[in-house]
Amino acid sequence: MKRRLEAEGRWAGRIELERNDMMKAARKQGMSKSDAQAWVYAELDRLYPPPPSPERASGDENVRPSPLERDDGQIRGLGDIPETWPELPSNASLASEVGWVQANRLRIVAEQPSGSTSVDLGKALSPAPSWAALGWLETSIRSYAKYVDVAAKTTASDDGEAEVWRRERMTIEEVRALLEEMRADG
Repeated sequence: MKRRLEAEGRWAGRIELERNDMMKAARKQGMSKSDAQAWVYAELDRLYPPPPSPERASGDENVRPSPLERDDGQIRGLGDIPETWPELPSNASLASEVGWVQANRLRIVAEQPSGSTSVDLGKALSPAPSWAALGWLETSIRSYAKYVDVAAKTTASDDGEAEVWRRERMTIEEVRALLEEMRADG
């Protein structure tokens, strides 16, 4: 992502500063460095897509555009929040945001024959946990590979978190057992 923007001459200046601000905000939200980097670069890729290639810009009939290039870049319905949903917070835990996208994406995203994409949030199993979850939904549509990478890392960190809690419980149980022994000896 960074290399592409550098090659396009767009990195230095505003985008680089924006990346730094986004990293700081993500870290303040409690994301690990790797999760923050994955999120920031996915967002920058979404915000600054590559310009159309010269062949496609010239209308070369032999080059078939991808579905996302055939639409006008819009994902219809993504901002149409159902009235039944509560006010969404800015962010939630990354695991809950990615989990919501995984649980609902197949229900609410439809690729049209024209190549455009539409989203019907009213078909979701539950309201999104945050506005950021809708950003992850957009990332899953525009750059599925990046989304899958973040989802895999999030799932892996959840497994690691579960292991930490398991060890913590074992440690607490060991301390309780020692206290019981001390009471019995006393």
